[in-house]
Amino acid sequence: MATTVYTNGHEETIETEEFSTLFEDAFVQYALAVVTSRALPDARDGLKPVQRRILWCMYENGHRSNRPTVKSASVVGDVLKSYHPHGDSAVYDAAVRMAQDFTMRYPLIEGQGNFGSIDGDAAAAYRYTEMRLSPIGELLLRDIEQETVPFEQTYLQMPNVVQPVYLPARIPPICNPSSGIAVGLSTDIPPHNLREAIRAAIALLDNPEMTVDELMKILPGPDFPTGGRIIGTDGIRAYLESGKGRLVIRGEVRLEEELRQRNLVVTEIPPISRSRLVRSIINAVNDGKVTGVTDVRNESDDEKGTRIVVELERSATPEVVLNQLYRFTDLQTAVNVNMVFLFGDPGQPARQPRRTGMLDLLRYWNRHQIDVITRRAEYQLRKAQERLHVVEGLIIGAAHADEIVRIFQKARDRNVAKEKIKVKYNLTDIQADVIANMTLAQVTRLDAAKYAEEKKELTKRIKELQALLASEAKKVALLKEELTAIAQEHGDDRRTRIDREGQEEIASVASLIEERPILIVASQSGRVKALPENAFKRARAGRTARGEGLAAIVPASTLDYLLVLTRGGRVYLSRGHEVPAGTRASSGEPAQKVFGLKPDEALATILPVNELTEDRYVVWFTANGKVKKTSLAEYRTITSAGLNDLRLLGDDRVVAATLSESGGEYLVIASNGQALRFADDEVRATGRDGQGVNAIALKAGAEVVTALAIPPKSDGDVLVVTAQGMGKRTALKDFPARRRATAGVAAITLAKGDRIAGAALVTPDDDVVLGAAGGQALQVTVKDLRRQGRATKGSRLLEVAKNDHVATIARVG
Repeated sequence: MATTVYTNGHEETIETEEFSTLFEDAFVQYALAVVTSRALPDARDGLKPVQRRILWCMYENGHRSNRPTVKSASVVGDVLKSYHPHGDSAVYDAAVRMAQDFTMRYPLIEGQGNFGSIDGDAAAAYRYTEMRLSPIGELLLRDIEQETVPFEQTYLQMPNVVQPVYLPARIPPICNPSSGIAVGLSTDIPPHNLREAIRAAIALLDNPEMTVDELMKILPGPDFPTGGRIIGTDGIRAYLESGKGRLVIRGEVRLEEELRQRNLVVTEIPPISRSRLVRSIINAVNDGKVTGVTDVRNESDDEKGTRIVVELERSATPEVVLNQLYRFTDLQTAVNVNMVFLFGDPGQPARQPRRTGMLDLLRYWNRHQIDVITRRAEYQLRKAQERLHVVEGLIIGAAHADEIVRIFQKARDRNVAKEKIKVKYNLTDIQADVIANMTLAQVTRLDAAKYAEEKKELTKRIKELQALLASEAKKVALLKEELTAIAQEHGDDRRTRIDREGQEEIASVASLIEERPILIVASQSGRVKALPENAFKRARAGRTARGEGLAAIVPASTLDYLLVLTRGGRVYLSRGHEVPAGTRASSGEPAQKVFGLKPDEALATILPVNELTEDRYVVWFTANGKVKKTSLAEYRTITSAGLNDLRLLGDDRVVAATLSESGGEYLVIASNGQALRFADDEVRATGRDGQGVNAIALKAGAEVVTALAIPPKSDGDVLVVTAQGMGKRTALKDFPARRRATAGVAAITLAKGDRIAGAALVTPDDDVVLGAAGGQALQVTVKDLRRQGRATKGSRLLEVAKNDHVATIARVG
């Protein structure tokens, strides 16, 4: 509608519109801008415009992962100057987020300085920090210089300042998280494991009709940078299928038991800040929702990682407290997934917001990768053809170099010479330009053979590229090859575990114990203690407490069951975490107190077992050469009073124990150096309280010292150590298999008065700890010991005192 008015005698026309219509049109334009240019990621690269502009600006300016970092202020300034018409805080905040390893599953920027923390601390100002692209960030931009994606002008509208519409993105868009709120739309995309996402994309190339159930076997769910545990799979299935679902994530907790204190220790958290989690626990304790807690401390740091300690009252039950923590604090958090991306046709900006399931999204990304490979091949083909054209001209120039030099020397200027050689040798403008721009010395040095070889290579490459462009199957095969290489180079293990059973209540404290490797050390006087796995590694030789000689060193885990057998054949059951922790200088606690042994019982051996299953066996060996094999399931009913397990005859006693699975062998070694290798199936499994069968035929005065279980198809070495500190590494294949109850073969040549102290089945990657009866200990690396034959006496491993002897050997792998 138009209205005519007169102003100072001049006629003017004023256009009028309905305000509601004008407002509606303006709001639609605003909403479209927010959706497409700010809040939602592109399904091809998983990035929002500001993230894409930052990465492109850093790539264009050469801030690569193999170059020094630059001031963040410089990056922010360059992005504002040419690409992003918004405030500096918007750019810097986006860059900081892409550099945080606790936010991004795979950071796209490497930051130097304070980029914030998982405790909720803010990043330092951009004048203090530095940054550069990470290797994963470069993966998003790989091949971009080969015209693999379209470019557009920036807000400057200058022909020489352009930005990519989207990136080649050689990793799937779901590897990093993304969230945003647009007008009428929002997105919440969880991170996923790179290796799993690429395997899923490759599987879709092989099976386009894949189902969600098949996908979940390859891509089981999200993988958060902070770890944690997802409870149940219903929410995962929902968002993989439709793009929308709800996940319940728990932090990981371990039980630490000290002498007078028990603590629940949070080692992994849901995708929230640690400070928020600590506040929620403190508030729940203060409100009385969580009981049995005396203190809450955040002991996390860069070295130990997440460590939030919840001290328990002495009367508190860890399972009850933990269930309260999961119920009333942020230790258990719900995460809503809403996978909304922008979609668009190849080569066009993404303008279509759509919620998508994982299968459709990965199919779309696969098509984008095929498009990238196609565009790259077209670019390489064009460049190869252009170079071939030039090389053909150089071959002609090399064949007539002397004549061309004379033409240049006689011509008035280069343009005249160029026209003459162009006409005379039938060259194109491009070929003639290349030769005309050379010096006369360069023309005379043209190597026809070199250019002929280059022509051959270019011709071959052109045919390969033409064949690639003509075959969809070859493009797919090349894509699978490249994706596999990326997964191998940049992939890592999953951090977030998935509890498929989805149990709401924690029923057993055993799964909460902090699992760590330990060495259980028994002294000659019958005391035991638990040491760190590397307790004997730092010092080349050392001693335990004064007067406490070593009797046994047993590698185990705090979660292991310990089958404790006495010399008289009685067995007790304990756990690795129940052995009191000590130091190399401490004496430990009496075995009677730790394991419940009777006062007159002496500790014979300790056997760590991870599970008491029916299909594995414990095999006991006695000094007089007897062997007994019993299923581990037989020991589930052991009480604190223990059970009789072996009926020993005369002065016989238990000396060794090992675990066995069907199909293996045993190597029994006697004190006089004889060793017998026989098959496991020669020993029939029996119940407890049996007396066993003969294992080895012993010579007079000899007794069994140790026995080793040999897994099927094992090809390791046997390390034999004598009481005087001599040792020898011999290939296992040098010990021939014989029948049970025979004499065996010599394992080592013993010096007069020497005897076998122990042996271990080892690999070059293992370390071995030797312990003397006087307390001396030494850790040696197996690969430092050369292999020797059975008939040799070996070399000196440990210098022992005149009245001392090596008492134990333990493999530390």
